[in-house]
Amino acid sequence: CDKGEFSDYQVIDFIGEGCFGKVAKCLDLKTYKSVAVKIHIENDENDIKCEVEMLEAIRTLDPEKKNITRFLESFRFNDLSCLAFEILDRSLLDLMFERDLMPMTLSEIRPVIHQLLVAFDALKGISMVHTDLKLDNIMLVNHKDQPYRVKLIDFGLARPVSQLKVGDIMQPTRCRAPEVMLGLRLSEAVDMWGVGHVMAILCFGSSVLKFFSRVEGSSSPGWRLNSPEEYKKATGLKPRLFSVKKCQQCQEGLENEDAMAFLNLLRSCLHLDPSKRLTPKEALKHPFITMIHLVNDKDTNSYADQLKIK
Repeated sequence: CDKGEFSDYQVIDFIGEGCFGKVAKCLDLKTYKSVAVKIHIENDENDIKCEVEMLEAIRTLDPEKKNITRFLESFRFNDLSCLAFEILDRSLLDLMFERDLMPMTLSEIRPVIHQLLVAFDALKGISMVHTDLKLDNIMLVNHKDQPYRVKLIDFGLARPVSQLKVGDIMQPTRCRAPEVMLGLRLSEAVDMWGVGHVMAILCFGSSVLKFFSRVEGSSSPGWRLNSPEEYKKATGLKPRLFSVKKCQQCQEGLENEDAMAFLNLLRSCLHLDPSKRLTPKEALKHPFITMIHLVNDKDTNSYADQLKIK
């Protein structure tokens, strides 16, 4: 597909590419506003139909209040299926590369996670699972004017909760929840594992996949937790079973209390048992998000003011 014109859109540039095809920045000839058009090249027609159904479902949600991409329309051009969306800034992955993969601060992470939790709470309300949370699919709206204002994008692999089946393969390999790896019963909790994984990458610059190994020769999704010896061999690091609990010794004062709240939320999102993982609604009430552990202390006001979610 070359630069040119669709029926109502003029292609300005190609701004993204994936296994599905390309994303073009276009000019809407009706409104003269820029839009992003996802052009399906390789996808199966049934997959495209399912994606459109999911996008039509999220139209019932307020894209601004629920932090979800605004879907404009679907159309065909020269036998290609196309989806038009609002134009956004750049992905969180792009931002991390711009920062040379330096971890983000808690004051930067908090608003991002807060907005994601609002989005996933909204999806849970319409019984939808995203299944593909990763830094590429978290878009900054306008980082210059609205720092860390984000929206969730890419519903190409989303599905109704009722369609989840035991043994389904979903989520990026490095972000897969244990129940996906082990072929167990699935639920919306897979998305909360994804939130925890994003938290870990933003804060530590590290994936949680290093804690798991594939079972060779398995016909089903065969994954298991690494032994301490395997972890040391894979990472060169000595396993420290109580390292998270001992993190409180690393910092002093209010910053430490906030770090402990972050780690508590992280562990709650990455609980191996999906039934014990926090739901989005529960996570929105967590002290790391509400900052109740800070704002209730009159001596913490200056620190809390620096970290408030805008």
